[in-house]
Amino acid sequence: MSHNDNIRLLLNIKDTNITFNEENWIQERNIKGINVKVFTGKLTYKPKACPKCGCVNDHSIVKDGYMMSRITWLRQSNTPTYLELKKQRFWCHECDGRFIAQTKEVERNCHIAKQVKQSILFEAADTISNKDLARRHCISDNTSRRIINRFMDDYFRRNRTKLAKHMCFDEIKSTKQADKQMSFIFSNEDTHEVLGILPTRQLYKLKEYFRQFSLRERSTVETIVVDMNAPYMTLVKEMFPNAKVIIDRFHIIQLISRSLNKTRVQVMNTFNTNKNHGEDKKDYRKLKSFWKLILKDFNDVDYLKYRKQRLFKGKMVCDMDIVTHLLSLDQHLTENYWVYQALLEAAKENDIEMFQETITEKSKQNISRYMQTSLKTLLKNIEYISNTFHYKTRSNASLEGKNNRIKVIKRVSYGYRNFFNFRNRVMISLIFKPGETASLT
Repeated sequence: MSHNDNIRLLLNIKDTNITFNEENWIQERNIKGINVKVFTGKLTYKPKACPKCGCVNDHSIVKDGYMMSRITWLRQSNTPTYLELKKQRFWCHECDGRFIAQTKEVERNCHIAKQVKQSILFEAADTISNKDLARRHCISDNTSRRIINRFMDDYFRRNRTKLAKHMCFDEIKSTKQADKQMSFIFSNEDTHEVLGILPTRQLYKLKEYFRQFSLRERSTVETIVVDMNAPYMTLVKEMFPNAKVIIDRFHIIQLISRSLNKTRVQVMNTFNTNKNHGEDKKDYRKLKSFWKLILKDFNDVDYLKYRKQRLFKGKMVCDMDIVTHLLSLDQHLTENYWVYQALLEAAKENDIEMFQETITEKSKQNISRYMQTSLKTLLKNIEYISNTFHYKTRSNASLEGKNNRIKVIKRVSYGYRNFFNFRNRVMISLIFKPGETASLT
C-alpha cells in the first residue's frame, strides 16, 4: 500500500482525490488552548464540466490556486483531530466563473466531516446528554442539536407516519412548552415502534392530528390499548370506528392495589398512639413494615419458610402468619383485603363474569371509600375491561418501558426546554438501537 492509502485508511477517507505529502502530513498544534492533531492534505482533480455554466472541460477550465479549509474530524487516540485540506480552485474561461473542488467526505460550505455527523447520530441513540455528545466530537452543543434536528426533519419527511392495526396510547412528562408538561405518545403494539410524540394530550388537539389520516386508514385499526384516561375512550370512539378499546391490565391492578394500600394506611394511622402500654405502636410498625405482604396475591404468600421477626419478639413466623395477624387487627381492612384478592383472582383467570359479579356484590359491603371509588371506576369501564380479558396478550408494556428510557434521557440531560429538541432526541434514541449505524442519506 502506498503512503496515501495508509493515511486514507487511518482516517477512513474513501475519496482517492485527497492526497498527503511525504513529510509533515501530521502535526501537533495548540488551537484555542487545546492540543490537537492536524492532518494536512490536498484535494485536486480534473473536472469534467463547469458546475456553473455546464460547459464540458475541453481545456477551458484551468487551475486557479488553492483555498485552505480546516475540517473537524473524528478523534484519533482520544485527541481532537482536524484535516487541513488544500482545495483546488478552478477558473472556467467560458463563463469566467470560479469554483472549488468538492469531496464526498464533507458537505459543501461545511467544515464538519460527514463521519462526525454520522458518529453524533450513532451515539445519540445512547443515554447521553447533548453537551457530552458535543464535547466528544469537538463541536458546540447547538451544532450537535442542529445535526440531530436536521436529520429527524428529513426522517419525518421521508417516512410518513402510518397507523397500525394494533396501537398503544399513553402520555409522558416532557417540557414546559407542552400542555401541563405532558405529551401524548403512541406506538405500534406489534412491532413496538413509536409512531409519534405530540406536544399535547388535549382531546381536540388529538382529534385534529388524527384527522390528517383518511377514514379508510383509521378504519383499519382493530385494537388500541390505553390507560383509564377518559379522553382516550372518546378519541377512539370518534376517530377509529372499528377499533376496540383495551385497558392495560397493569392499570387495572394498580387501581385496586392503591385503594387497598390507602385503606391500610388509614387503618395503620389509628394505631399510631401510645395506648395499651405501647402495643398499638407495635401494630402500627407491623402494618407499616409488611405492606408488601398485604398487596401480594394470597396464593403466592409463603407458608413454608419460617424466619425470626424482630417485630414479633423474635419468634419464628412465616409470611402467612404475618398476613393473618395483620388482618386480625381490623375487620375493615380484612373486608377490603378479600375484595382485592377476589378481583385479583378474576383478573388472573380472565373471567369477566366473576370480575363484574365481585364488583357488584362487594360494592354493597362495608368497604373503604377508596375501594368504593375504584369499584365504581371499574364498573364504568367494564366493557373495556372485558376486551382486556379477551385480548390477553395486548398491553402497554412496551410503551411503558420506553417511557422509562425517556425519563433516563431527560435526567442525564437535566431536562429540556424546547419540545421539538426533546422529541427529536427521544425519537432518534427509540428509532435506532444503541450500536446501530445511522445514515445521513
